[in-house]
Amino acid sequence: MEYISSFTYCDTIQTEITQNGPRPQIVNPLQVLAPVAIPGNYSFAISCNIAGFNITSKNIVRLEFVAPSGTVIYDTKDIELPISKENIKTEKPAAMQFNLDMRNLVIREPGLYTTKVSVNNKIIGEYKIEVIVGE
Repeated sequence: MEYISSFTYCDTIQTEITQNGPRPQIVNPLQVLAPVAIPGNYSFAISCNIAGFNITSKNIVRLEFVAPSGTVIYDTKDIELPISKENIKTEKPAAMQFNLDMRNLVIREPGLYTTKVSVNNKIIGEYKIEVIVGE
């Protein structure tokens, strides 16, 4: 059964180079989105880890960012997850980290926005964030 093990709204996600290879670094987790003006453009990022995939079949993931009016502001469309032969051979849990950089989205209204996360056409999580006029 698929589930979301972590989800964060943040300013950006930077790649940190370590001895063990590249590692994502979340910068400034956000409690609200605060564009200077509404309507206006706004940039932020989402980090989401989905686990529990069935590694013996095809899996489709989709993320949508939806305005309070129901208008879809951003849609990844269907993303087919590759099945790693290494995961099939080992006992590692099947998981996928998504880091989405949302640049210059047009925010047309204040209110409560929702990110919907779907796996195989079933919503497995909804994450809400308030949009207010910033300073």
